[in-house]
Amino acid sequence: MQMCPDCDRVYDESEYSFCPYCSGILFDDEVRYGRNCPKCGGAMDLDTLYGTKTWFCTNCDYEFEGDEDDAEYVIG
Repeated sequence: MQMCPDCDRVYDESEYSFCPYCSGILFDDEVRYGRNCPKCGGAMDLDTLYGTKTWFCTNCDYEFEGDEDDAEYVIG
């Protein structure tokens, strides 16, 4: 097991060569927020790493700064 120096979450380094939480491959049990992308209609996730809050589209890579108040639905 290894602790990520950026987010302090623990992951199995035998399964991942980099932090799967920072990269978005895995999510912990925290509440996640979502919304629909205004450009393509795809799903957007709220990235809160490194002290900034940015909405990013998983389909077209559109992004903008915002927070939980901009969410259209809650995941988890």
